[in-house]
Amino acid sequence: MINMDSLIRMKDGVGIVNCARGGVVDEGALSEGLKNGKISFVGLDVYEKEPPTPDNPLFGCERVILTPHVGAQTFEGQERVSVEVANVIKEFFLRKE
Repeated sequence: MINMDSLIRMKDGVGIVNCARGGVVDEGALSEGLKNGKISFVGLDVYEKEPPTPDNPLFGCERVILTPHVGAQTFEGQERVSVEVANVIKEFFLRKE
């Protein structure tokens, strides 16, 4: 969704934040947009390749914040996952064959 063609149509100095899906943003286009001043800042916690590879074009760029994809790593998120896993195990042992 966000590639070089869409960036060209945006206002200069745009900021890009992606915490949805990595594939919706072309990371090479973001890097280029940062270099040429089209983009003022980038914030990502999702990547085209997860985990991001060492040759990711955004590594080392200024005005970039990159965080690991850990949105579910909250107390509440971990509790929900634990309950779900326990229920799946319980259902497995209670099933009738």
